[in-house]
Amino acid sequence: MNNNIINSIEIDLGGSCNLNCFFCYLTKVKTSDKFNKNKLLLDEIIDLINQANELGVQKVILFNNSSNQHPDTAEILKLINKKNMQMEFSLTKPCNNLSVNENALIKCLKHKDSCFINLYGSVYPCAGMRLSIGNIRQNRLKKILFDSEVLANLKNHEFSIKGPCRKCDKFSNCYGCRARTFALTGDYLASDPLCPENQDKLEKITYLPMSVEKLVPQKQGMRVVTNLLTVKERYAKVESIFPANSPFIKKDGSLEEFAYMEVMAQSAGVMDGFEKFDTGKLSPGGFLIGGQKINIYAKTFAGDKLIIDIYKTTKFGNFGILTAKIYCKDILIAEGEVKIYQTDGVNNEI
Repeated sequence: MNNNIINSIEIDLGGSCNLNCFFCYLTKVKTSDKFNKNKLLLDEIIDLINQANELGVQKVILFNNSSNQHPDTAEILKLINKKNMQMEFSLTKPCNNLSVNENALIKCLKHKDSCFINLYGSVYPCAGMRLSIGNIRQNRLKKILFDSEVLANLKNHEFSIKGPCRKCDKFSNCYGCRARTFALTGDYLASDPLCPENQDKLEKITYLPMSVEKLVPQKQGMRVVTNLLTVKERYAKVESIFPANSPFIKKDGSLEEFAYMEVMAQSAGVMDGFEKFDTGKLSPGGFLIGGQKINIYAKTFAGDKLIIDIYKTTKFGNFGILTAKIYCKDILIAEGEVKIYQTDGVNNEI
């Protein structure tokens, strides 16, 4: 049963804030005419509120800085009132109103029953977390929330948060600040490095990029991926460098064609292994069932740095379908779809 149900939504109408949190997406908001023209229209905001109402959302929180008031604020307030939804109005984002640059204990579980939509329609777990889980211009709010693995992991934090936070006596109702954790570590499920409870355990906190050695079952020689660079919603960026003595290298130093499919499959394994890494869960083994729509556009050679963009498209039980694109020096080298089967593996806690 999907539990990605929320009780409130937060909507940014102004694109500015009285705070200056280093992790917030507003530090990157553009002020050019191009971006101003791309803001949500009144009809889109009305449709968003109607969608939220259909989902059973009880409260709408609007952020609208006094120096940049939305011209249709009155119309939006009328709709919220007509829908008998609770309403809050704020000049700042809900970032606990404290200096997040300082070590502070932040007991925030906002992602359990809320989400944030910025003025361009992107949906985030919260206002400060610069990790989009979708956009209401591309999908309905219900689909975004129900399909989000990021949101599901945050809602089930007892099973997904990595590292020393898991052993804290406050863990049942606290997981630190996910926004600053993601900004500092690159891993939205890492332990909070600014929490005072973790200051003597910083070496046990996960940071990206990281080696994939503990994330996949393949050993040196057969392991064709090297580092995990980025993890986002159903997506990861992985690095691969083949040594000259790799069994996947031809006599002329170029990669065997089947090596590209293996890179895609192991990149998929990295995604799943990282999700379970240092959580107490078993890291699954697995094997490649097959691939389709595999296209190879150019040769690469031993020593070349390959960057793999891997996306989860379908998962049913232990079976998964993923699409991947492989780049070398920003040039698309290969792309395709792989089917994998995952089995139980070994515990990979630190």
